[in-house]
Amino acid sequence: MGVEVKFCPCNFEDEMEMVKEKLQECEDVSIWEERCLLYCGQCLVEPFAVVNGENITADSPDELLVEIQNCLNELKKSVV
Repeated sequence: MGVEVKFCPCNFEDEMEMVKEKLQECEDVSIWEERCLLYCGQCLVEPFAVVNGENITADSPDELLVEIQNCLNELKKSVV
């Protein structure tokens, strides 16, 4: 499947480590950190990640992990 999940290193730095660690356990998921993901200012306001080009947001890092996992499940369904 090959999914890219990109994070801004300024986005809730410490709190997002758990999210990245959990995602690294997933098959076919590449984790990237890029200083600017072109969602200016969003990294200061809410946890977010870009999954295969789609901006995923949540109110907390824990909720973001759930949203990313939901997105990964949808992507898997669309491949099958």
